[in-house]
Amino acid sequence: MGIQKGRLTQCFLDMTQIDSVTYGERQMADWLKSQLTALGLEVLEDGAGEQIGSNAGNLFARFPDPEHPDEAAVLFSAHMDTVEPGRGRRAAVGADGCIRSDGRTVLGADDQAGVAEILEALRVIREEGLPHRNIELLFTVAEEVYTAGAGAFDLELSRAQEAYVLDLAGPVGGVSATEPTLLSYCFQIRGRASHAGFAPEKGVNAIAIAARAVADTRQGWINDHTSLNIGTIQGGTATNIVPDLVTVRGEIRSIVHADALAAYEQLEAHFREITRTAGGDFEAQVRQHLTAYRVPEDSAALSRYRAALQELGIPLQSVLSFGGSDNNVFRRKGLDGLCIANAMYDIHSTQEHTSVEEMAQAAAIVLRLMRR
Repeated sequence: MGIQKGRLTQCFLDMTQIDSVTYGERQMADWLKSQLTALGLEVLEDGAGEQIGSNAGNLFARFPDPEHPDEAAVLFSAHMDTVEPGRGRRAAVGADGCIRSDGRTVLGADDQAGVAEILEALRVIREEGLPHRNIELLFTVAEEVYTAGAGAFDLELSRAQEAYVLDLAGPVGGVSATEPTLLSYCFQIRGRASHAGFAPEKGVNAIAIAARAVADTRQGWINDHTSLNIGTIQGGTATNIVPDLVTVRGEIRSIVHADALAAYEQLEAHFREITRTAGGDFEAQVRQHLTAYRVPEDSAALSRYRAALQELGIPLQSVLSFGGSDNNVFRRKGLDGLCIANAMYDIHSTQEHTSVEEMAQAAAIVLRLMRR
């Protein structure tokens, strides 16, 4: 029988009825536990929720190969959380097979299309008694906030050597050849407060310092593989007070790790020098959320993925992704991981959509990867 489109579609539509925004994945985790338990799997929920502030933890399960239980496993992963606006989702299937929300919220194909595709592949294996590899499943929380859930997961629980993360937008058959290093930074510029009417000359205007530094900063693409963004500026207390504190926050992404670090060092030095010459004080904090990787051509996971696509007549499309995914975590921790397309488009917007046909194709790819 193979992949059942109707069942797969209904599974996805069921998930769209469950609110599962980042840090609020409890109901989705409970629903997913029930689905996995019905398939005969034992499910472990870890303590990641307590660590990162979510009301649920990551879900981990094994589906062993009874004939080869000692062989290495393969890990399939998708995240449970959605971005906002993601509460009260309502989805409908169009006459053309396209699935959209009602326009008030995101659809949540990012990443619940991936969850549905993994579940459908498992159901086919169970129902048809197909030989399969040692399969591990990881459904994470809080992926949308710099892969917080995957970062808190103890990969020592896993026996996998390769992983497939269903979390890439675009046509089925896509794979991320690389994903970026991502740094977030916070700069605090301190001036000196003074009354703007009686003694403005005694003040050091932190907003003016920040404005000068921002104006002289190149933003957007600073080269063909590195982006820099100044995202928020906060400061000032009243219109009659020379502002003494401004906080500037932003991020840097690059598919070359060293270039991300260099861009940050240059940015910090620039802000620090502008602040110093204006008579202010400067403090900086930076955090690395993701580490860039590039999938090598001799990757076993890539070879298996290419073979699965060839069997199904689907072309391989290698893309450079600047989004980042849980696969950044897996590769940093030694897994031969791929982030692969799961039939989602226009993600993080109310125009997000997927289709019955492409979800079925993605599920068929997962099924090939799970089988011996």
